[in-house]
This record gives sequence, structure tokens and C-alpha cells, in this order.
Amino acid sequence: MRIQITLTSSESKRLIAKGVKALPSVQKALVNKHIIVAGGTTNAFVLDELLKESIDKKSRYTVGIIANGETGETNVDDRIPPFVIENGKAMDRDFHWKEYLPKLESGDIFIKGGNAIDHTGLAAVLASNSMGGTIGMAWGPLMQRGIELIVPIGLEKMIPDVREAVEFMAGHSVDDAIGDKVGLMPMLGAKVVTEITALEVLYQVKAKCIASGGACGSEGSVVLVVDGEEEQVKQAMEGIKSIKGEPKVQ
Repeated sequence: MRIQITLTSSESKRLIAKGVKALPSVQKALVNKHIIVAGGTTNAFVLDELLKESIDKKSRYTVGIIANGETGETNVDDRIPPFVIENGKAMDRDFHWKEYLPKLESGDIFIKGGNAIDHTGLAAVLASNSMGGTIGMAWGPLMQRGIELIVPIGLEKMIPDVREAVEFMAGHSVDDAIGDKVGLMPMLGAKVVTEITALEVLYQVKAKCIASGGACGSEGSVVLVVDGEEEQVKQAMEGIKSIKGEPKVQ
């Protein structure tokens, strides 16, 4: 059976978040390990799913943001800092996620949003902080200790070639910008979770993106075709219908 679905940006984020939670490694970590959910609007949806704790204004759960036609940062006074989840429950909010970096061990998971993905599955994130932001701080411990890095990211952020973009940006920062000046940080080795990945994990189906974009509130939308056994495809359609109408990120 084959179906066609359209997802708005926020609907995609909800689907991706459900897919992240369904990953076997995340399910295991929720039982007896730690999960760091770094900032990001998609990660705010991930937090919803992992903790059953909704953040109404999801733009509060990020530092860097592209809004009002420019790169920038959220209001520090209104910002929600990243959560560390221990054995399926949020740790004390006085415990900063950076304090847990030295304690990361096999089986723990670090979840980080991104700003760019290409057809090879390579993802990257923008950073305005001169030390590379969150990923600049976390990259060393994650790679050295073999900690799984999961990147939930929508297909609306597809660019032609991440490696080419990173190489183009390397060696010379921008001289002027509309908004904050940023660098582009590749996230090699990450488990990237898109709408396609989420559908595969949740319903054991195959999916392809056949179009993207939109207007009148559907900016950033993607059109997907889902293919598989009839029972699984019908379940996928029901699952998609249940998230239709997800409010846009504020």
C-alpha cells in the first residue's frame, strides 16, 4: 500500500520526536542511563515525548534561533536550560548539563538539534558562540567515549551539500550579517532522525520526500510518500492524522 502525506514544520517535529523516543538505544537509556537533551525547538518536542512534560512556548528551549528573517538568540531571561534525564526522570534543575559531561559513559545519549542536513545524512549546526556553542563543548567527550549523538532534524533543513558548506565556511568568518554572525559545525557520526527515519522506526515502512515548502501557514512543509505492507501503512496514516493540527512553534 502507498499513501501520500503532508506535514507542516511543527507536525514534522512532533513525528520526529516520537521517532527519537522509539529508538532502541533511547528506550534502554530511559531505563537505567542518562540522556542529555540539548537546546533546540525540535528537541523541545523530544522532551515532551520523553518526559510527558509539555513546553508551551517551545522557542524558549533554545539559545540560537532563526526568527524574524535573521539569525539570533532567544531572550536569556525567558530561556529554559537543557534537561538531563536520569532513569527516565528529569534530574534536579540546579544540576547544569555541562556538569554531567565529564561523567558520560557508554549507553548514555546526547541529543542535539541541527540547522542543515544533506542527502548523505550528514548534519550540521550553526554556532554564534566563539567557542562553538553546545556542540563545541560536547564534541570531544562524545567522540572520545563513544557516546551516541542523536540529531533530530526536519527535511525542511535540507541543503545541497553539508561538507561543501562546511569547507566553504572554514578559514574565514563572515564580515557582515543580517543577524548574528555564525559558523557551521558538522556533526559526523551522529544518528540523524528525520521524518523518514521516524516513519521507519515507528511503523516499519519506507518513505520518500517528494516535495517541500508551502504558504499560508504551511511554510517549511514536506510532502512524503509512504510505502509498505497494508497494515503498517494504515497504522502510519492513523499516526499522522493524530498529529495533524500541531500548533506552530512560538
